Amino acid sequence: MIAVFKRELKSYLTSPVGYSYLFIFLLATGFFFYVNNIIAGSTDTIGYFAYTRYLLIIILPLLAMKLFPEERKNKTDQVLITSPVSISKIVIGKFLAAYAMFFIGLIPTLINMIFLASVGYLEIGIAAGNYIGLLFIAAAFLAIAMFMSVLTESMITAFIMGAFSLALFAVADLVSQTLNITILSKIVSVVSVTSRYEEFNQGLFNISTIIYFLSLSVIFIFLTIRIIDKRRWS
Repeated sequence: MIAVFKRELKSYLTSPVGYSYLFIFLLATGFFFYVNNIIAGSTDTIGYFAYTRYLLIIILPLLAMKLFPEERKNKTDQVLITSPVSISKIVIGKFLAAYAMFFIGLIPTLINMIFLASVGYLEIGIAAGNYIGLLFIAAAFLAIAMFMSVLTESMITAFIMGAFSLALFAVADLVSQTLNITILSKIVSVVSVTSRYEEFNQGLFNISTIIYFLSLSVIFIFLTIRIIDKRRWS
C-alpha cells in the first residue's frame, strides 16, 4: 500500500493534473478570501469556508479522475490487478495519495487565517471546526469521485460523473425541501452533506456527523474494491 501511495503521489507531483489542481484550488480560495474578507473588511470566515466547501464539488474530481482511467489507458491496470498486492491496498493507496494532495493544497490556506488573526479577531473555534470539516467531507467526496473514476476509461467522463455525483449529495437538502412526499423527503435528506457540514461551519462537533462522513468514505472505497475485484475474476 505504501508503494502504491508513493507512486501515485509522485505521479501527481510530476504531472499537470497535480499542479493544475493546486493552482485552481489556491487561486479560487484566494479569491474567496479576497471577496469575503479583504474587500468586505470582515473577519467572519463562515462565508469563506462555505464557498470552499462547494469548490470541492468541482476540484476533487480533478484529483480522482486519473486514478483508474489512466491505468486502463496505459494498459497498466492488469499489472496492478495481477500483482501480489491486494486490491484493497491498491485502492486505499491511491485514495490516500489523492487525499494527501488535497491536504497539501489546504495547508497554504492557513496563511489566510494567520492574516486575519494578525489584523483582527479570528474565531478560532469556527476556523478549526471548518478545517476539520473540510478534511472529513473531502475524504467522503474523494471516495465517491474515485468510485466514479473506476467505472470508466475516460478521465473526462470520470470528472463529469464525479462532479455530478458530488453535486447531487450537496443539493440533496434543497431537493428534500421541495418534495411533498414525507418519507421520500426524509430519505433524500439523509444523504445530504450540506446540513451535516453546517455544524462544522459553526464550529460545532457531532460524533454522528463524523461517523456519517467516515461511513460514506468506507462505503465507496469498498464499492471501488468490489468493482476491481470483479474485473480480476471476469
